[in-house]
Amino acid sequence: MPSLPLIEPDTALFLDFDGTLADLAPRPDLVRVEPELLGTLRRLHEALDGALAIVSGRPIAELDAFLHPLRLPAAGVHGAEYRHDGEAAAVAAPPALALLWERLAPLARAYPELLLEPKSAALAVHYRAAPQLEALVRAALAEAVRGLHGLEILPGKMVMEVKPAGIDKGSAIAAFMRAEPFASRRPLFAGDDVTDEAGFVAVHALGGLGVLVGERPSAAGVSVPGPAALRCWLHRSAAALAAPRGGPFRTAFT
Repeated sequence: MPSLPLIEPDTALFLDFDGTLADLAPRPDLVRVEPELLGTLRRLHEALDGALAIVSGRPIAELDAFLHPLRLPAAGVHGAEYRHDGEAAAVAAPPALALLWERLAPLARAYPELLLEPKSAALAVHYRAAPQLEALVRAALAEAVRGLHGLEILPGKMVMEVKPAGIDKGSAIAAFMRAEPFASRRPLFAGDDVTDEAGFVAVHALGGLGVLVGERPSAAGVSVPGPAALRCWLHRSAAALAAPRGGPFRTAFT
């Protein structure tokens, strides 16, 4: 892939959380955020005049807890939750989610190594502790959603998620880009999972750039090896934005 440029002052920056800003962990609650990252995100938010948002599958409340004391613009649960300019909105949880939970409860009892995670408008089944159960989880979810309307299955890294149909990270990014301070900027979205592909497609449609964290086939335009490299790029970009402008065009990775 081509080289990754440092962030420019006219960028609208969108960042996934798990596997992008933070390294993946065996369980969602075990993820840790490097303290230095918080200062870098604060500096980038200021340097970009507020045009920085977190776009994640996690609920916004969890993102706020991990990034405390920062309270950034954010889209949570793949866009079902949305906060911009301090005002939050959320898609109502589909009524079918309660029935879905009932249908999956026997699976969780039979396989305690699976983790069922309820969210505000979605339900995730994590199988990172038992990757050999992937086929079983896929089949169980396909059967569980049968006859339930308004839901769709979203596969991810060692997780299968059921969320409201028609909502994804791409639509969340597009919503941000219709409002200030994001409007009229060049969007850049960094993410690692297949759940981020809709975001990559959205930023490309708006003339922006997708950054894949990791290695796999993707619609992203550039890639970095992993979260540590992505954080290094953010640190270097924040420093460059604070420095006097001028000099030759710079890239973070070649």
